[in-house]
This record gives sequence, structure tokens and C-alpha cells, in this order.
Amino acid sequence: MIQKGKMMMKAVRLVKTRQPLQIQEVSTPRIGEQDVLVRVKAAGICHSDAHYRAGVSPVLSLPLTLGHEVAGVVEEVGSQVSNVKAGDRVCLHYLVTCGDCYYCSTGNEQFCTSGAMIGKHRDGGYAHVFRVSSVSMVTGHRS
Repeated sequence: MIQKGKMMMKAVRLVKTRQPLQIQEVSTPRIGEQDVLVRVKAAGICHSDAHYRAGVSPVLSLPLTLGHEVAGVVEEVGSQVSNVKAGDRVCLHYLVTCGDCYYCSTGNEQFCTSGAMIGKHRDGGYAHVFRVSSVSMVTGHRS
């Protein structure tokens, strides 16, 4: 769908804690040079999603598209992405990291100082597609 020159999609969003999630029309994300656009094929419902909705565990800001357990198919890649291609099936790491700091370079990306959890600190996978850094690809296989 196109709305005022923007491609739109549906996403399941947390708009207010202690309230039902909402299906909303949002802008389809645009990717940068090191990003990947993933068409979501499966998104798990984690207990932490229920905690965010209940307000037990705070999120960065609202509204927010939840979902950090995501698998899908690469739809588009940025110009500097070489580890996956359009059509690859992928599982995504829940944490978007820089890929360059000491922790990332030693295989301890869970401690990345700029790490941001999808579905908590940034929009996640309860959507048709979402944008993620190519560094966050757990697997990539040609379909």
C-alpha cells in the first residue's frame, strides 16, 4: 500500500502498556548500506513480549513493534552487504550489534555497548517486513 509517497505495511504494535496490542499501518522501513530487509515468515511469542505489554519490563519508547524471535526471507540488501542475498532464508539474532567493538570482535556480541534488542529497543518482527543490520544474521541459506 502507498500512502503519501510512502510504502506502508501492517505491524502488531504495543501502543500503551496494560492495553491490547494494535494492528497499525506503518511505513515500510528503508534500508541503509549495511542493512537487510527481511520478509517475516515466523515470529515467536516470547514471555518477554508479555512483560513489555504488562509494563513489567520497560521498553525504550512507544509505540513499538514487538517480536525478537524472528525467521524469514531476505527481500533486499544494502550495497555493502555480502553475507546474505535476496532469497536467503535467515534466522535473526535478537540483538542488533555494531560488529566492530572489542566484544563483537571476540564473539561476545551480547556485551556490545551499542547493542539494541529488536522488539524492545527498536521495532521488531511482528510485521510484514523489518530492517536489521547484516551483522545480526545468524544463518543465511539459499532457498
